[in-house]
Amino acid sequence: MTDHNYELRFFEDSIYFREGQSISLEPAIRLLYVLKGSITVNGKAIEQGQGILEEEKFELQIADDVTEFVRWELVPSGTAHTDILSLFKDSETSYGQSLNKRTDFIHLAGHETGLRLDTVTFPPGTRAYRHIHASCGIRYIIKGSLEINTEEGLDLMEQGHAWFEAVDSPVLAIAHDEIETQFVRMMVLPVEYHGKLTITYVDPADDDKPREQINNRLLDEIVQLN
Repeated sequence: MTDHNYELRFFEDSIYFREGQSISLEPAIRLLYVLKGSITVNGKAIEQGQGILEEEKFELQIADDVTEFVRWELVPSGTAHTDILSLFKDSETSYGQSLNKRTDFIHLAGHETGLRLDTVTFPPGTRAYRHIHASCGIRYIIKGSLEINTEEGLDLMEQGHAWFEAVDSPVLAIAHDEIETQFVRMMVLPVEYHGKLTITYVDPADDDKPREQINNRLLDEIVQLN
């Protein structure tokens, strides 16, 4: 077993003009968040701004002419990739795109782990003071932009950008001055943090400062690893 025995994969999927069509994905630990339109997953309707976690076979039905969603997969290293567009009927005339925007390698010990899906919304000009998380995960900008300051440097993350944050990696995030910023994130966390905050501020003085960003927790589950 290597130090990085799991892959956390992130996809941005845009599917057009396939309303009513269905595909099946093989069992995997898979989370999905709808950006636009609506879908049905294993018989459950998922609307814009909602998410779902499934570990079994994934029956996905498209419910609108224009459907956009993002998808995280936590799989053992070396697991084969599947191009979801190729699974639709008449795949030679597929409409849309499926982009594997990130693949990050992580080590998970034991037989279970926590998974969390949430959104964080920043009013214009606000910030998340320098902090760390007891979790790792991939974030994706839904709207606006964030200046991400880490020990490695500074990055400007804009709509459609995705990035990975490692466990205990210090981050300062500053939102766009004029427009609201929102990102969605999937975090992999120790099971003892189930239902608990994972954040710690680097400077204890920041604990008492006002928090203007809004967190909306969508999913918080414990899953069994293969």
